[in-house]
Amino acid sequence: MKRYVIAALVSLALIPLTLLAWGFGLPSQYGESFLGELREKYALLCQPSEKPRLILLGGSAVTFGVDGTLLEELLPQYEVVNFGMYAALGTRPMLDLSREQLRPGDLVLLMPEQQAQSLSGYLGTEALWQAADGAFELLSCARWEDLGAMIGQFPCFAAGKAAYFVQGGPQLPEVYRKASFDETGNLRAGLCEANTMPGGVDPTMPISFEPDLLSEEFCTLVNEYTRQAELAGATVWYHFSPMNQAAVEPGSDPDAFCDRLRETLDCELAGSPHTSMMEAGWFYDTNFHLNEKGRQVFTCLLARDIKAMLGDSSPTPEAAVEMPALEQPQSIQGDDRDADCFVYEQVSDGWQITGLSESAGERKQLILPASWQGQPVTGLSADALNGAQALKTLVIQQNITALPDGAFAGCPALETVVLLQTDPAALLVGQNLLAGSSCTIAVPSESYDRYCLSYSWSPYADWLTRWEGSPL
Repeated sequence: MKRYVIAALVSLALIPLTLLAWGFGLPSQYGESFLGELREKYALLCQPSEKPRLILLGGSAVTFGVDGTLLEELLPQYEVVNFGMYAALGTRPMLDLSREQLRPGDLVLLMPEQQAQSLSGYLGTEALWQAADGAFELLSCARWEDLGAMIGQFPCFAAGKAAYFVQGGPQLPEVYRKASFDETGNLRAGLCEANTMPGGVDPTMPISFEPDLLSEEFCTLVNEYTRQAELAGATVWYHFSPMNQAAVEPGSDPDAFCDRLRETLDCELAGSPHTSMMEAGWFYDTNFHLNEKGRQVFTCLLARDIKAMLGDSSPTPEAAVEMPALEQPQSIQGDDRDADCFVYEQVSDGWQITGLSESAGERKQLILPASWQGQPVTGLSADALNGAQALKTLVIQQNITALPDGAFAGCPALETVVLLQTDPAALLVGQNLLAGSSCTIAVPSESYDRYCLSYSWSPYADWLTRWEGSPL
């Protein structure tokens, strides 16, 4: 009996050692992912420069929103450093990585996305582990208060890394990979040609200007950073990142939000949110990511704002590009066997599911239909499934283009949501899809890696599983 106890204790002791060996000993598996670019951006930030630097700091809205090469042409007195990475990583780690690298004459433009997570002290532990894979010095941006969360996330990171080592590296999304960046840390040309969002806007990511969106923690972080920058001889300004005008909530008051910024931040506000709100045709795959032509337009607007702050009255050319046309929705054929189980509301591009009919009854499995009365079904409201008390499996076909936050909260018995969509970029999702639900999300086996590493779906990686064959 004693031997079994000793063997069990030894086995338990080996688990953390094995995880440590996987996490730190195996070759990098995430180095070629989108987050793998962080080490290169950090290296660019640390290297010597002959001129004062214009450091653009924020999430992926900076990466997709600014053409650094064009900005250097418009502002030749600066060397531009695009230090925008990923909203799922958080704004705080970007501040903490850059604060010790500031030099006299540097101008830092803080450009967080206009959403709660970016305007907080959030640190994405999963994203940070992946970004630091093979460059663990990047973990220095984590603080002592993050230690528990970082340790808690490590087993998932290590196990995932080991799985990729055995099975081969992750299948990376077309744009969201390290190879999409050039040697200057800017996106390469020819990757983001037009708006790919159905209807030109992501309804799961509305843009708000409520003053309380700006958290006290965020303001403290920015003010501390601004003071440290001033001690280093650098300057910090706040500038709004690009925003899809079609996603701005009705009745929003950007000017009131600006008043709140001026009251609480010690740095100056450059430009106007009205300038950063652009037509949908200039965007790419989220309400904050511009396509290639939109990036040129915004870069010229940004240069104009910077010149105005510097007292430079020289003219700034406008980007000589035409706005790409929005894609027209395509009809998708699918399984409509459960169409009479739902209640519908007419929308501009077809039908939206708004509730359950009596036919749904105590069904344990439901398939969201592709069409109703000859027109496509394109989405569902947040409370459409409320009352599905017995539902255990929900199948969502490729016609559904967006899933609202809390969509499954009204299904207490739900175990699995099956997605038939093979392209994660074609199914828009917010940050709180699983609010009120503990279900898993089964995706096509061949698309699993792309879902796990996609911009919008990566926060749900711990809930994703694979399905093979046909779930219908």
